[in-house]
Amino acid sequence: MSLPILSAGLMRMLPSCRRLLRRAARRARRFRTDAGGAVTILFAVTLLPMLGVVGGAVDYTVASGRQSRLQNALDSAVLTATRSVTANSTSAQIAELVRRHMAGNIEFASQVQVTVAVDVAARSVEARATYVYQPYILPVIGISSVPMAATSSSQLGRALLEVALVLDNSGSMAGTRITTLRTASADLMRKVLGLAYMAGDTRVAVVPFASMVNVGPANAGASWIDTQGHSPIHEENFATPAKRLQLYSQMSGVSWSGCVEARPAPHDVTDSAPVSGNAATLFVPSFAPDEPDEGAWSGFYNNYLSDGTCQSGLGTSMLARQRRVCKYNGASPDQSLANGTRRGPNQLCDSNPIIPLTHNQPTLTTALAAMPNYGGTNLHEAVMWGWRVLSPEPPFTEGRAYNDPQNRKIMVLMTDGANDAIGLPTMNGSFYSAYGFSAAGRLGTTSSSRAEIVAKMNEKTLTSCANAKAAGIRVYTVAFFVTDATARSILQQCASNPSMALVADSDQALSNAFDEIGNHISRLRLTQ
Repeated sequence: MSLPILSAGLMRMLPSCRRLLRRAARRARRFRTDAGGAVTILFAVTLLPMLGVVGGAVDYTVASGRQSRLQNALDSAVLTATRSVTANSTSAQIAELVRRHMAGNIEFASQVQVTVAVDVAARSVEARATYVYQPYILPVIGISSVPMAATSSSQLGRALLEVALVLDNSGSMAGTRITTLRTASADLMRKVLGLAYMAGDTRVAVVPFASMVNVGPANAGASWIDTQGHSPIHEENFATPAKRLQLYSQMSGVSWSGCVEARPAPHDVTDSAPVSGNAATLFVPSFAPDEPDEGAWSGFYNNYLSDGTCQSGLGTSMLARQRRVCKYNGASPDQSLANGTRRGPNQLCDSNPIIPLTHNQPTLTTALAAMPNYGGTNLHEAVMWGWRVLSPEPPFTEGRAYNDPQNRKIMVLMTDGANDAIGLPTMNGSFYSAYGFSAAGRLGTTSSSRAEIVAKMNEKTLTSCANAKAAGIRVYTVAFFVTDATARSILQQCASNPSMALVADSDQALSNAFDEIGNHISRLRLTQ
C-alpha cells in the first residue's frame, strides 16, 4: 500500500478512532467498579485493536513526515546535480551526486534507493527515490512496512552565447595599447568559449575596424557583394559604367583588400538583408579613385596613377581626370603608406578581415594576435558590422535566430577615440571614406567641414546602436583613453545600460574592463 493511499485511509479512520477512544474511556470507568471476570476479558479483547488504531496514527504521522522530507531532499539534490551536468556526465556520476546531497539532508538516506536518468544533450536529470519505513506499532495489526517513493526532474537547458568583439585597430592604438588589447581580448574570448556546455554553445566573432571594416577578400563572389554595379552608389565616382572588382583585376600588383562602403540610407543603419531585387541593399566594394596629379598641396592625397593616360575626348578638368575609367587598365598603382593609410584603390582599408562567429579557438587567437594599428576611426561602421556578424541574416549567417530564448547576443565595442573624418577644400570635400566623398552627400551633408561630417557620423552611430539594441543585442562599450566628451557620451548612450559603459584610462584598466565584462557574461549565462 502506498503512502498516499494510507494517508487517505487514515483520514477516514479518524472518526472511528475517536469513537473507540471514547468507548475505551467508558469501559475503563466500568472496569474500576466491576470486578467481574467478563468485564476484564472484554477489556482485554478490545484493547489490542484500539492500540493498533491509536498507535498506527502515530506511525502514519511519522511516515508522512518522512515522505515529505524525502521529496524535498530529492528535489534539492536533483537541482544541484543538474547544475553539475557536463557534456561528458554519466548517469552513475550524477546519481552519486544526488546520493551525497541527500545524505546531508535526511538521516535515513542510507536506506534510500536512488535511480537517475541523465539526458546530456537536453541537460536534464530525472531521479526516483524509494524508501521503506519500518513502523513501530502498526505490526500489531499486521502492517510491517510502509513503502514510499519520490520522483523529481530538472532541466536547465543549454545557455547559448554569441559575442562580437568589435575592436579599434586605428593608428592611435600603436604601442602598448594594441598589445594590451590583443591580450585582454584573447582572455575574454577564452572565457566566453569556456562557458560552453557543449562545443559551439558559445561563439565569438572578431570585428577589427579602423576607417572601414574588412569583410574579407574571399567574399568577392558572394551574392551579397555588388559585383555587377547595380547599386546606386557603385558608379558615383566614374565617368562611364564600371564594375569595381573588374577595375581591380585590370591593374597589376593590386587586388581588392576586402573593405566595403556603407550602404545608402536607410540600409546603412539597419539589418536589412542584402537581396538582388533591391540593389541598394547590396554591399559595394571600396574603390578609392585616383585623384588628380596636383598632389597633396592641393588637397589631393591619393594620387596613385598618372593623369597622362587615355586623355582624348575625356576632358582635362580635375574632376574629369579623376573620373576617367580607362586609366586603370594595365596600371600599376602606388600603394605606399602615407597620410595615416595606404595610397591606391584600397585607401583606408587598413584593418584585417572579420572573423565570423566561431568556437574555433586557434582561429580566434590568431586573428586577435595579428590585429594591426593603422588608419582612422569609424564607430558607425564598427557598430553595424558588429551587429551583422550577430545577425542570422546575410551577409554573415552564423548568428542564431533573434527569438531563440536560450541565446544571448552580445556586442563589445571598444575604441580609443572618436569618429574621425578629414574635410578638404576640394571638389571632393573630403578624403575618400566608407561614404565615398563628402560631396556626394551620402551622410546627409555635402560639407567639407570636418565638424559637420563627424556630427553626421555621430548621428549614424547612435541610430545604429539604438536599432541594434532594439533587435535584442546587448551592448557593452569600453572607452579606452577617450578624452573627447562627445565620444564618451556616444559610448555611454550606445551601451545597453550605464553599468555596461566602461571607462579605461590605462592599459591595466583596459584589461580590468575586459575581465569585468567576462565576469558579467558568466553571471548572465548562469541566470538563463
